[in-house]
Amino acid sequence: MVAGAFYRSLSTPVFASNDLAMKILHLEDNPHDAELVRLGILEEWPDCAIDNVCQRGDYLARLAAGDHDLIVSDFNLGGFNGLEALKLARENAPTIPFIFLSGTIGEERAIEALRSGASDYVLKDRPKRLVPAIKRALEDAVHVRERKTAEEQLLRVQRLENIGMLAAGIAHDFNNILAPVVMGSTLLRDRLTEPADQKILAAIEKSAERGTGLVRQILGFAQGVTGEAHLVQPKHLVRDLVAVLHQTLPKAIQIEDEIEPDLWPIKANPTQLHQVLLNLCVNARDAMPDGGTLRLRVANRALDDVSAAGIPGGRAGSYVSFEVTDTGTGIPPDVLQRIWEPFFTTKLAGLGTGLGLPTVRGIVDNHHGVITLNSRVGHGTTFQVFLPAAPGVALAIEGAGGFSAARGHGELVLVVDDDDNVRDVTSAMLSRHGYRVLAAANGTEAVALFAPRSLEVQVVVTDLSMPHLDGVAFARVVRSLNPSTRIVAITGLADAAERLRGQSQFALCLTKPFTAEKLLHALHEMLTTPAPAAA
Repeated sequence: MVAGAFYRSLSTPVFASNDLAMKILHLEDNPHDAELVRLGILEEWPDCAIDNVCQRGDYLARLAAGDHDLIVSDFNLGGFNGLEALKLARENAPTIPFIFLSGTIGEERAIEALRSGASDYVLKDRPKRLVPAIKRALEDAVHVRERKTAEEQLLRVQRLENIGMLAAGIAHDFNNILAPVVMGSTLLRDRLTEPADQKILAAIEKSAERGTGLVRQILGFAQGVTGEAHLVQPKHLVRDLVAVLHQTLPKAIQIEDEIEPDLWPIKANPTQLHQVLLNLCVNARDAMPDGGTLRLRVANRALDDVSAAGIPGGRAGSYVSFEVTDTGTGIPPDVLQRIWEPFFTTKLAGLGTGLGLPTVRGIVDNHHGVITLNSRVGHGTTFQVFLPAAPGVALAIEGAGGFSAARGHGELVLVVDDDDNVRDVTSAMLSRHGYRVLAAANGTEAVALFAPRSLEVQVVVTDLSMPHLDGVAFARVVRSLNPSTRIVAITGLADAAERLRGQSQFALCLTKPFTAEKLLHALHEMLTTPAPAAA
């Protein structure tokens, strides 16, 4: 088609103007045709930027930059043709839509172009089709990106589900490993009198406690299994977190903490609260790749109506404020708008899931709290979490009442667990504290021990997951032989509460690793209350 006819077709005002700003890469070796296409496109999109090239090298350089929204290409070019340009686009910029605009493309070539990945083709003698073709190509590209994003999110969710299943299995094993350590330390404490030995034992107990918390934290992230909220004193948790930060953060990051001495108690899930603060501290670390200062401030805050109004979502009341501040790079405004979106991350592939901050916000919302964010590019970021507090409420002191009140008086207890270490340590601990003990490695052995002594055994302590006959099935046998026998379930499974829903034969379920005090207290409580009537 001659240039004059092409110009006359484009000169007719057929395009509706709008404000869409985009960048188009136009391959055209005829300067006059390139100018006519530019004028026609700008009539529809005045803010559009059109980058015209005609050489292979320039084209590859533009593809490498990857900052174009659309490619429009003639079919015959100097030095290479449109199909080669399409192939290069699919290899180097596969998400950018590609439209042929040519006066020489035939039907066979057009079909080949579409099969090779072109979005559309437009003949130069029908220029009115160009703008609709561009609109359609851009819409299709958006749909493709949305579908790809949805598929990626689905794969991430599936990966997290698989991680959750793996974490549950690992947690079960770790809980069984930690259980004899936690209970065994109690047995050794009475025998070790040397200060040096007591110090080593305290270190073992602290490590076991941290291991238990770590398992629960992994499960809390992967499966949402983290236990119930209860009144806690936040200063202990924060001090433990600060100790972990000192051990794990790069030496180039200076850690400063200000913890008010008389913090109010808060009703919280300790594992989830630890997860919130740890995620915020990890983000602060990532914002300071060359070092800086991380400040952790915790204080009581009484908000009146005026001060609460200055906090998005804030309400008047008593709170404990957790403030995490870094002196890092800050968050750009465009990222700030999307920072709470699930799966959105600015980290390199494999270094972030985009779930950290959405998880933080979800936990804060579930605790009826609020979180605020203040960031300046180049000056750092501050996250502040407000959690409702209970001023004036006294916390119970753990271990109050002592061990002597939880001793047995010769009652017969049957301990059933397929883990030798758990079974042996539990049996030894109960024997040490005044109980007579029978031990079985699985449900089948336990039935053989219990049946002839069904009227004598007062409490059964049984694992849930065992070969041959699991804990639930064994408990049914026990209740059929003697309905008044108390049954305590012990398990390393994270979803024990769900598994035992509707299983009324269990008086209590303890999740491993539990302390000797907890089991002894549970037995004492059960044996000092009336037993259920026998059928």
